[in-house]
Amino acid sequence: MATEIKMPQLGLTMTEGLIGKWKKQVGDAVKKGDALVEITTDKLSSEVESETDGILLAIIAKEGDEIPVQGLIAVVGEPNEKINIAADSPRAEIKAAVKEEKPAVAAPKVTRGRIIASPLAKKTAAKMGVDLSGITGSGFSGRIVQKDVLTQQQNVAAAEVPQAAAEVKVSAPVESADIIKPLTNMRKVIGKRMAESKHSAPHVTLTTEVTVDKTVALRNKLNAKNSDMRFSYTDILVKMAATALRSIPAMNSSIDGDNIIIHDRINIGVAVALEEGLLVPVVRDADRKGLKAICNDTKDLITKARGSKLTGDELTGGTFTISNLGGYDIDGFTPIINLPECAILGVGRIVRKPIVNENNEIVPASMLTLSLSFDHRIADGALAAQLLKAIKGYLEDPDQMYL
Repeated sequence: MATEIKMPQLGLTMTEGLIGKWKKQVGDAVKKGDALVEITTDKLSSEVESETDGILLAIIAKEGDEIPVQGLIAVVGEPNEKINIAADSPRAEIKAAVKEEKPAVAAPKVTRGRIIASPLAKKTAAKMGVDLSGITGSGFSGRIVQKDVLTQQQNVAAAEVPQAAAEVKVSAPVESADIIKPLTNMRKVIGKRMAESKHSAPHVTLTTEVTVDKTVALRNKLNAKNSDMRFSYTDILVKMAATALRSIPAMNSSIDGDNIIIHDRINIGVAVALEEGLLVPVVRDADRKGLKAICNDTKDLITKARGSKLTGDELTGGTFTISNLGGYDIDGFTPIINLPECAILGVGRIVRKPIVNENNEIVPASMLTLSLSFDHRIADGALAAQLLKAIKGYLEDPDQMYL
């Protein structure tokens, strides 16, 4: 009996996944647990496994397709088993067991007057002022996906440009020795999310320089007393940022349409750089945890991220993000907000510098640059400055966290 392989829901907020490279092809024998295809969500990359032994009878979703959760992507069954594919499914790559028909031109599927579109497509259309009713959907069952909205907007923009200018095509020069590498699915998803963030959220970045001698001493003391674990500056910053957000709750928020949601729970995302891209696993309830618990959480999440073992739930629910590039000798940078969060904290390296102290003496000090990017739709500069000042105060005197 044929088994339908559907797009899994890898996290509570996942609505669709991008089909990557197929590991098996039509006609291949598969066993239960065999990886069939790579998928990428807005949070992570994973593999869809076969739920049974058999033959891969049909590939329903092509590489690059965006398929909604529980959307049909493949069929596994017995050799030469006849199967029926729903008329509104994407075209299947099926062998003789199934008669292939020419697919009808996809059109936006309307149910009771409502256009079927992915949540990301709806958000993008609303932000760009694009009318979904005039768009032909290319997704599952004629569903409109984000790329359809972007294509429509590009077509409208091109129509408004004089013909002579519209014919000009800009492309990168390619030399014979150049290496051409196609974008991975993760890089495509990262590109979409970053472009959406910069397009929809008015970014403002505040920077400040911090004297961190007391925080350096705190870390050294913690590591000297706890031989079984090693605390990082990111661990300490997670605790400090969470404590500051508890006192300035308006910065622990996100935007949803015309509403601002001020979150009760403080979940800090920690950006983890991988060879193929960037993941942001989440330390939940960071304000309610001690430094040891935070240290254990961050190390576990980072290990899972580097081993591609994170679950969807470990990558969702963040309310604030920290991106630490100090290990790469970066002094300061302008981080991009991880939507729908309100803000992201960029952390640079610690550098020994001469400073003028309160007695007008020139003395050496450990200095750190913080960069806070925030969504100006949610907060104004004064509120964001309060948060940055609070974090700076904790770094300069960690004992303030317990007052």
